Amino acid sequence: MAARAKITEEMQFKIERMIWLWKGKLTWDSLVKKILIDFDLKISRQSLKDYAGIYSSYKRKKIQPTDTYIKAARYANSNDEDTAAQIEKLKIEVQLKNKIINEQKRFLQRILHNAIDIPALKGNLDILIAERPEDKM
Repeated sequence: MAARAKITEEMQFKIERMIWLWKGKLTWDSLVKKILIDFDLKISRQSLKDYAGIYSSYKRKKIQPTDTYIKAARYANSNDEDTAAQIEKLKIEVQLKNKIINEQKRFLQRILHNAIDIPALKGNLDILIAERPEDKM
């Protein structure tokens, strides 16, 4: 049995961005081929579905309206199509980064909530978040 291809967090972010910026018909087959070309990573669609971020981005893109004239009208006054494409790409990156930040905030909140129950802390979280000597440098 072959080892499962491992997608790093950075690769997952790039794949999600690729999906959000996808032009044309999006299928699992075409996505797998694009990943093979861009990342030299052979992975199946079943493996891609295991990554929640990739799967939700794919589903969101599939239900998104395909009316391209709306986006074209938004940048009708812009002479530079590259700038418009770059703006769109950056907007998507910001959305993805905000999603990651919110997930990390929820994770930290769960950690702090669970830390209250640690007997050694006796409910005092100041010990847990106290400044460390290496932070003072």
